Amino acid sequence: MTNGLQRLLPVLGVTLGLAAATPALANDYTLCPASGTVGGFGNSSSTVAGPLDGSCGANSAVQISIGNSANYGKLTFDTSTPGYPPGLSLGTLNGISSDVVFTGTALPYYMLAFTDSSGSLGQTSASDQILMIEFQNPTIVGTTMTLDTSATMFNLYDNTMGFYLQGGQSTTNSVAGWLAAYPVLSGDALDEVRIGMGLAGGGDENTSTMTVNSVTVDAPEPASMALLAFGIAGLGMLRRRRA
Repeated sequence: MTNGLQRLLPVLGVTLGLAAATPALANDYTLCPASGTVGGFGNSSSTVAGPLDGSCGANSAVQISIGNSANYGKLTFDTSTPGYPPGLSLGTLNGISSDVVFTGTALPYYMLAFTDSSGSLGQTSASDQILMIEFQNPTIVGTTMTLDTSATMFNLYDNTMGFYLQGGQSTTNSVAGWLAAYPVLSGDALDEVRIGMGLAGGGDENTSTMTVNSVTVDAPEPASMALLAFGIAGLGMLRRRRA
């Protein structure tokens, strides 16, 4: 009986792990805009009624306005924000979809903040905060602004020291492309997700307004990731035993 159970354990690990993990690998984490932090300079902001008022509370949306091309506004979500995906990294980010309404000529754009402890990007220090800054016209259909990890183009910026990395502002790649070029980045924690407006996002803008109604991050559930790892480990044990 004991030997029989031992032979079955790897199979059980594969069956339970993969069956449980596969349907629930992806999970949508919806963030309440009013729980984020407004930053930048030369901007004004307020909370306004939004589509998430029923689940997030009254005035759940955030409206940011800038007056000219020298101004800049951003809405930041970090690991302390309620609902932020636990254990989110550059390698586990599947995508982001936001409900954003804007007026004026300053278009919104995404930024992803992380720290590369390997120091492999040419930054001054391994502790510098690095930004992936979207550098293209944003992908917006109606009011849906999408970050596609395989298609949305980003440059790299040392936000601590204030200079662009890997060739400058015009050197861009998708998240997947940067990870392919620097595989070590896959495990770097994604500390912040930002939506910005102004400066790099537009040229000769006058008054522009961005209203963020919702932000949804697509990332794996930690439990699903653990189950998948368990299943893969069981499969490896089964193959070794058969060999």
